[in-house]
Amino acid sequence: MKKVLIVDDEEQLLLTMQAGFESFKDRFEILTARDGIQASEILAATRIDLVVTDLKMPEMDGFALLAFLKNNFPEIPAIVMTAFATPDIETRLDQAGIIRMLEKPVDFEELTQLITDQLEKSHTGGVLTGISLQSFLQLIEMEQNTCLMEVSSPKSKQQGFLYFNKGVLYDAVYDNRIAEDAVYAMIAVDDVKISFRPLPAKKMKRRIKASLMTLIMEGVRRKDENEDGVILLEDPVEENTDQTDPPVVTGDNDTSTKGDNNMAEMKEILEKFKSVDGFQAVGVFSPNGEMVSECNVAGINLAEVGALANDVLLKAQKSTDIMHVGRGQMVHVEAPKGHVICRCLNESTDFSATTSGRAHLHMVLLLDAEGNLAMGKMKAASVIQELAEFFR
Repeated sequence: MKKVLIVDDEEQLLLTMQAGFESFKDRFEILTARDGIQASEILAATRIDLVVTDLKMPEMDGFALLAFLKNNFPEIPAIVMTAFATPDIETRLDQAGIIRMLEKPVDFEELTQLITDQLEKSHTGGVLTGISLQSFLQLIEMEQNTCLMEVSSPKSKQQGFLYFNKGVLYDAVYDNRIAEDAVYAMIAVDDVKISFRPLPAKKMKRRIKASLMTLIMEGVRRKDENEDGVILLEDPVEENTDQTDPPVVTGDNDTSTKGDNNMAEMKEILEKFKSVDGFQAVGVFSPNGEMVSECNVAGINLAEVGALANDVLLKAQKSTDIMHVGRGQMVHVEAPKGHVICRCLNESTDFSATTSGRAHLHMVLLLDAEGNLAMGKMKAASVIQELAEFFR
């Protein structure tokens, strides 16, 4: 009989699912675990056909469990439960190797249908893939994790590291390659082992400029074009990088927001919002409401809208501070004709202060009434991190 392992730290959810699947006991058996450690012990002792896992768990989280699956049971497919699921991300991760994502709270009927469909595919000889490196990278970006991922190739004995800061890929090293070239090289390797290392003690600077999706698409393209699956660099990096240490970023860390190059780079970063359904305009502002850069496809007077939204955000931050619930980082105004999202990033300890060497910026995003709100908020959270380097 087929066996499905469900992993979540909410005991009541596990009990509910066990009871709900009782009527399917003649088709498959449900096993449960409260964290990745229990799950890995069950996987080592029992043949499992499908894993359904949450990502945020104590002891050993879903990312570590997925890494354990990839390294030890690459043939076992996985369904991920998360609070950040969107149709676009579901499609991308489906193509990358994870069968499906389910948004929490989970729809039991949808989960049941997914499980039965996938087990039927396996029974009839359908192809079920394991988890790819690309799917890991996209999951980390989506969940806005800060982590140090180790990637190694058992065949070539090469080893690399990918450092994420709140879901943004900051730096990478692999063999003698660094930054973007290191990412391309890792994507080119078919059989890699993944693990997570303790975060470096010192603050990491950013060396990778391109977005994660751009890196993945370019890495796959290069891999496809090379019959041997080996990335050939036109300008190999002649840098001695200790493969046993995390990536170390060096070089110029320009903090100016002025100049043609910086303005062009900021505009290019803001262009990423064009992929969000219902996008109208987005602007990045100084803390006093002065617009620095924008991407505007709707012809909106963004400077005026931004100034008004900036005032609302500051008042909201002051209010949450008075209420002793922590400094508010985002305000969402839902209006009949659209959504206004205003987000703050301030590395200073005082929300009203701007400290030298620490980023402080505001972002205002406008979507139409039918826009993809979840994707817009997620994109804003990642893009504002990319823009921070221009304000330090």
